[in-house]
Amino acid sequence: MTRRLHVRTMRTPEEIKRLLESVPDVDELDLNLILLLQENGRASYNELARMLGVSVATVSKRIKHLEQEGIIRGYAAVVSCERLGFRENLWLMIHVKPGADTETIGRKISDLIGVKCVYLIYSDFDLLVHLCCATNEEINRTVQAIGKIKDVVRVTKMTVNTKIKEEFRVLL
Repeated sequence: MTRRLHVRTMRTPEEIKRLLESVPDVDELDLNLILLLQENGRASYNELARMLGVSVATVSKRIKHLEQEGIIRGYAAVVSCERLGFRENLWLMIHVKPGADTETIGRKISDLIGVKCVYLIYSDFDLLVHLCCATNEEINRTVQAIGKIKDVVRVTKMTVNTKIKEEFRVLL
């Protein structure tokens, strides 16, 4: 079954074909569903079926499969921290002792207030943390709490001056 992608992609048809070949049990219809849901996660199965030219039962079955496979991990409103009063956007670069359990440290950090994302990375530092806090005091408490975690050597702060792009969809 060959279907045209209904949402504009950034990739050529050949790149999409290679992508689909690398992911078992995902075809162009699934990809169309993913793209449409990323544009509007509140779209009803009826709307999606109409846009794709398939039955509601097909949409329901495909989405259930994508959820079970962990390709669709959930549905959420994308909220602006800034518009909610969380004006303090900060990135932290965390250095840990050589040989320390960096993943365990990252999990401890992930439970702290204001922590949006924690990434284990390969760089001059070990963890990258994104904070979104309402006040400088919140930032200070969180940074101090990170500094007290066993095997954390150094916390380096980096502030965001201007957001040029922030994207939460997978751009295909």
